[in-house]
Amino acid sequence: MNIFNELFPKELYHSYVIEGDKETAPNELLKYLEESGHIESNSPDVICQVYESFTMDDSREIKDWHSKLGVTEGKRVCIIASNFINREAEQTLLKIIEEPAENTHFFLVVPDASVLLDTIISRTHIIKIDSGNNKDIQKEALSFVASSLKDRIDKVAEIIKDNKSEENSGQLRYYATSFINELENIFYQKFKKDRKDEKLKFILEELQKSRGYLSTQGGSVKMVLEHLALVI
Repeated sequence: MNIFNELFPKELYHSYVIEGDKETAPNELLKYLEESGHIESNSPDVICQVYESFTMDDSREIKDWHSKLGVTEGKRVCIIASNFINREAEQTLLKIIEEPAENTHFFLVVPDASVLLDTIISRTHIIKIDSGNNKDIQKEALSFVASSLKDRIDKVAEIIKDNKSEENSGQLRYYATSFINELENIFYQKFKKDRKDEKLKFILEELQKSRGYLSTQGGSVKMVLEHLALVI
């Protein structure tokens, strides 16, 4: 049974964010759209692109596709799957989502919707496919906070190694962003109990700044995480 059978309404909304694996979710989504009659097999008006990291250049290509007329009279569908989307590319996608062309539907597949701009989240329907990855990251974050400085620095090296060492790796940036989200949640729970604690307030501010650095084109994941290891 297709995982999407019970997740979509009869009439499609124009834009969706799907939390799922970029390697499997796009194919399952295509199968569902074909089997449900929304699109025809091999339609020239359907594109499905999988990226490690979605860049500004990629978003320009999608924008160009969106601006052109469809080849057929059927639905136009764009499926974008990526571990990470930089902020500049997100802004381009946001403009497309805000002003969708007629009979056009966008599906954005990411591991975790929390890494996206709030303005994108507010304009799309969210569909979650539970993978269990967040629970693993949550455990890593709790262990990170409880560790010594040396162990935290060692953990950063391990994260870089396990999630590919290239700074432009979408998997690495996704993991680091999700990791920071979990750290932020841990310290926010502490901060709620003592809102006068200036150190907790400082840590939360640094976590927020660090997440922003990861979203920029040249932000170094290693430097950001090592900085947090020192701050925490």
